[in-house]
Amino acid sequence: MIPETLLKLRKIKKRRILVISASGVKGGIQSLYLQTTNPWEILSSAFIPYIKKIDDIIEKYSISNCISPSEQSWLDYKMSMQFVESARVALSQQITALRTPHLIVLNKPVVWKGETGENLQQFTWDISFGDAQYLASTFKTPVLTDLVRHNILAGGPGNLPLNPGNIRTASRCKGIVALINIGLISHISVIDTENSSLLVDSDTGPGTCLLNKLIKEYGNDTGFDRDGSLASQGNIDGTCLNHFAEHHWFLKPAPKTANHEQFDGFLDDPLLNSLKNADKIATVTSLTARTAYDFFKREYNLKSSPDTIYLSGGGANNLALMDYLQTYFDPLPVKSIEEIGIPTDMRIPLALGLTVDSYICGNSICWETGNTPRIEPLGRLVLP
Repeated sequence: MIPETLLKLRKIKKRRILVISASGVKGGIQSLYLQTTNPWEILSSAFIPYIKKIDDIIEKYSISNCISPSEQSWLDYKMSMQFVESARVALSQQITALRTPHLIVLNKPVVWKGETGENLQQFTWDISFGDAQYLASTFKTPVLTDLVRHNILAGGPGNLPLNPGNIRTASRCKGIVALINIGLISHISVIDTENSSLLVDSDTGPGTCLLNKLIKEYGNDTGFDRDGSLASQGNIDGTCLNHFAEHHWFLKPAPKTANHEQFDGFLDDPLLNSLKNADKIATVTSLTARTAYDFFKREYNLKSSPDTIYLSGGGANNLALMDYLQTYFDPLPVKSIEEIGIPTDMRIPLALGLTVDSYICGNSICWETGNTPRIEPLGRLVLP
């Protein structure tokens, strides 16, 4: 049942929703301010990268799952401050009359998600940081948060509810559209815009997770190959690439979910370690493109091909990766999501905001409910 506060929002004709979405390792906080009328409109956006200490603690947690209580409290406090800072940056770009959102959607950084093994049974849970109450009280606006947690409680695997928003995002296009988001993990959604239906939706394999770790091993402080300049200096090793692409996870049918740690063993493989550093980077970069293409080729079964493949996420700025994807998917055109007016790093926040708006409108949100769903609402509502 939709809470009364959200039912009141349904009566507002031009709803303004501020989406704040925090990423994991080597990331930051994305803020997207949109008006959800039909057609929807992006009012402004902002991205604040994590300060080094935040990044170091999140990375430490992802590697060892062990940080001190003082580090946990500092991270929780600092994240709360950064949520507010990010919101102010996005809202300050508007005239005074439009600087007050009707709703804030907060996707807190999930620093760990996995199985607890409670009572000899596997049960997924998540750990996130940041205080939604501080955000709600600062802007005197209700905040909808804990969407990952509520997906788990509804019997799902702990994914953000994005598909209603993805369908609305693709409505700016015609025909069949493939949306590929390349963050730490790569994810593809194929949408039939004429029927407003989702044809394929799944993780496909590593995004930039292996590449980031490889570059950090070489002492590069940035920890990522943002424009692909490092990959362009090397050559792809076909034997190593084919070896990795035959890994059993890539052969599993869709839908499937990956995490950025499960492919770490590739970095210790003798075939990869026999290569020069530049060739390692080129091969690992190519693996992202190869596995996305292999997945698409295996899972997409319609006779008519997608009209366009749109890329988003941090990996979309990697020019070498873009070239590899264009080579694999040829003759299908591969374009940046910016071609339809969406910043490359804002597609996920946009889909999240549009999903929440669909929920407010009374549309049912498709949960992966399993056999024993434990909770119904989309997320936890925090009032000012």
